[in-house]
Amino acid sequence: MILTACSALTALASAQSIVVRPYVWHDDASSDFSASFNNGCLTLSDTSTDCQGASPDWYSQCGWGNRHYWFLSMDGISPTFFDPDSNGSFLELEVTFNLTPVMQANRTVEAGLIVLERPFPRYPRDVNDQGNWWADGVFMVANEAAGGNGGEIAAFGGRLPFWGGSGVRYQGGPITLVFRYDGQQKKVQYEVRYGSTTATSPWLAPGDSASTYNGGPHGLRYFQLGGYLQINGINQGNTAGGTAQWCTIKLNGKTILGLGSGDVNLDGCVDDADLLTTLFNFGTGCGN
Repeated sequence: MILTACSALTALASAQSIVVRPYVWHDDASSDFSASFNNGCLTLSDTSTDCQGASPDWYSQCGWGNRHYWFLSMDGISPTFFDPDSNGSFLELEVTFNLTPVMQANRTVEAGLIVLERPFPRYPRDVNDQGNWWADGVFMVANEAAGGNGGEIAAFGGRLPFWGGSGVRYQGGPITLVFRYDGQQKKVQYEVRYGSTTATSPWLAPGDSASTYNGGPHGLRYFQLGGYLQINGINQGNTAGGTAQWCTIKLNGKTILGLGSGDVNLDGCVDDADLLTTLFNFGTGCGN
């Protein structure tokens, strides 16, 4: 019986299976950024972008935007690399999140999924090592009003094939994005679930999926999966910034963050406190 209770806690903890990489772009590197794993959710917030940082001078620069990443991690330290082409496997990342503020006159905030890929081994090492080149593609949700229709939803960038979200627009509240990769057919599929609407793309081929270099064809190789928050228009007076909160993250159907992750008391860790909570409530009835 105790083994059954313990087995429910073997899933990776939210804070242990996700690593945050802030300021991938830092046009205002002195902005007020924070990341937290409270109440079972991951929240990235960058809420003061006034470009008024102290010395040295680069802290005070006022460029276009800031971008912050989070990645799935096996060790809680480094992003995990996936290589589904090596064995023809299948990957699915599902996230549910929300943005604030929304329905703005201009696009000030966007967030969503990110697929960050290094081109090795499709190209020779001397090509890869030039600037440590990476390709990043996003599945994006934006916050603009767009005449009352809501923010754009689209996938693009890096080697991800473009998809326009089948016309679904974001007007606030929780939204679910799904990224699927089939290593057998070397193709990508996207899905949006918003309110009562579900939109699913066809299976689409990424950039050079037909490449025969190094024993191809290849689709996506050696990539990392995660999400991002991007604050736009800093140099156009966007001082308020914004927040994105992910309350469900699933990999291949397994809950990494959210209900069912093993974080019973929702403090961002799976530890003895969660086990004690489970044991003290064990046998008290299915309603508890």
